[in-house]
Amino acid sequence: MAATLSPQVAELKLMRDRRDQKLSVVVRDYKPAWLIDVSVNLSRIEIVFDVIFRPYSGQGWFKRRYRYDGEVDVLHHLGEMAFAESEVAKLPDEALIKYEIGFLKQNEK
Repeated sequence: MAATLSPQVAELKLMRDRRDQKLSVVVRDYKPAWLIDVSVNLSRIEIVFDVIFRPYSGQGWFKRRYRYDGEVDVLHHLGEMAFAESEVAKLPDEALIKYEIGFLKQNEK
């Protein structure tokens, strides 16, 4: 017998899957990338998070903040700042975005 998810867990999973589809377009050419500082607000139907990656050729690492609006299925870029090369090694392994058949796989809790 298959286990059923609570409505909130199912909504969160759907929201993360839709967020990952949008984010995969942003980071697919800039591996490696890490997804960190994830904050979920189910009442606002949004996920706010940071991505560490190298989006510009010949430049260093950047930390970009995004907000995924699940109500309208839109990923908003909220800004970016430089990220120190020395800090990259300190990023947790489980935050590394893994790619599977064009979509993101992330170990979020």
